[in-house]
Amino acid sequence: MARIIDEGKIQQIREATIALVVQNGYGGAAISSIARRAGVAEGYLYRFYTGKQELVTELLYTKVAQIIEKLEFLLNSCTSIREVISQLIGELFNMATDSPEEIKFIHVLMHDYNFQVSDEQRLHIKSLCERVINIGIENGEVNRNISPEEAYGIVVIYPIEFINLRMKGFFGINTWTIEDKKRVAEFSINALK
Repeated sequence: MARIIDEGKIQQIREATIALVVQNGYGGAAISSIARRAGVAEGYLYRFYTGKQELVTELLYTKVAQIIEKLEFLLNSCTSIREVISQLIGELFNMATDSPEEIKFIHVLMHDYNFQVSDEQRLHIKSLCERVINIGIENGEVNRNISPEEAYGIVVIYPIEFINLRMKGFFGINTWTIEDKKRVAEFSINALK
């Protein structure tokens, strides 16, 4: 007999997981708490996931895949690295505006040594960063000594860190403006030169 999948419940499980990881970190997001917050029995959750590791890994994979897809799209459609970076950073800010818990989730797991993106995603990210560098070198926009690791840190990690500091109100400001987005993009663009 085929299992009936209630997509609404699966979405509730995903949202509960993201919220609890953001609130308590990976270690503090117990399966029982996730199930309770999602309004499902633990057994229901285990019908679809072997455990918390699989659930959180799937969610992280999905969120990182969205960033990868956007970067790939921009590399294929934009004419300059300046345009790629500006639009990618704009997308990160939009994600933070539209789905703040998702950007917080990515930030939390970026700093948790229990999690890494999959090898497939890591290699894909590296190849995209190499494309950014190669196109940028050809156009005179990127220093030829920049590594893929540095490009990733400058173009993805720094903007997420900036957004996180603002969300926390670390320096007394917890919002951002269009001008802030432009400054973060300009900083990243200049850092690649």
